[in-house]
Amino acid sequence: MAESVLDKRQMRSSFSQASKSYDAMASLQRKVGKELIKQVQLKDDALVLDVGCGTGFFTQQLQNVAGLQNIIALDIALPMLLKTQQRESCESVPLVCADAEQLPLTANSLDGVVSNLALQWCASLGEMFSEVQRVLRANGQFVFSTFGESALCELKAAWAEVDDYPHVNEFCSEQDIKLQLQKSGFKNIRTIKHTYLVKYANVMELMRELKGIGAHNVSRQRNKQLTSKGQIQSMVAAYPVDEEGQVTASFEIIYIQVRGK
Repeated sequence: MAESVLDKRQMRSSFSQASKSYDAMASLQRKVGKELIKQVQLKDDALVLDVGCGTGFFTQQLQNVAGLQNIIALDIALPMLLKTQQRESCESVPLVCADAEQLPLTANSLDGVVSNLALQWCASLGEMFSEVQRVLRANGQFVFSTFGESALCELKAAWAEVDDYPHVNEFCSEQDIKLQLQKSGFKNIRTIKHTYLVKYANVMELMRELKGIGAHNVSRQRNKQLTSKGQIQSMVAAYPVDEEGQVTASFEIIYIQVRGK
């Protein structure tokens, strides 16, 4: 994903608006979070930052599954943080409303940084990784999941039949992520890639879910004009439908585990 393509103001607004509907629609995020938690290898008293915590599902997993006692929850959208605070056992978790690319934390202050399906919304992964390297203590663990470049490929292809504007956010390849990690000083990078195939009754159901979790198009290069009914109908007609009349969306997920310094 090219740097500075994302509209941060629009992204903050999208996730703020999605805070009420997010939990009802974020089944993939929960599934990925349950896989990611298996890779967290930190002591119970480790100080850990959950970047892009959303409504706090993964924050709660860090407590209840990984047994971590000292967690800081960070998100760019304040309404998401307030939802985290409402979760059972998360009432006393410190909340930080900030941009992941400008962590308001001192150097060498954390034992671990974790993030579940949030870092794809960074304008510059390189800057974010450098920030993580800065705040991690020696041998601190950085564990995260993110969308891979082929995520939502069917939706991208269907929109490409309509016009040349980006209607779906672009995501980084596994190779790009590794390169940015290496440039930021991380070594011994371990990755796992998995593609989840999710069925929907129709394309509009997929679109509603993406909007409901705040994951609709926030590219600066998007068409600022309202999408017409005819354009939507053309996109729907171009989207492949199976024998049962359903559509499939591919979600490529990359799991990454590294150690700092």
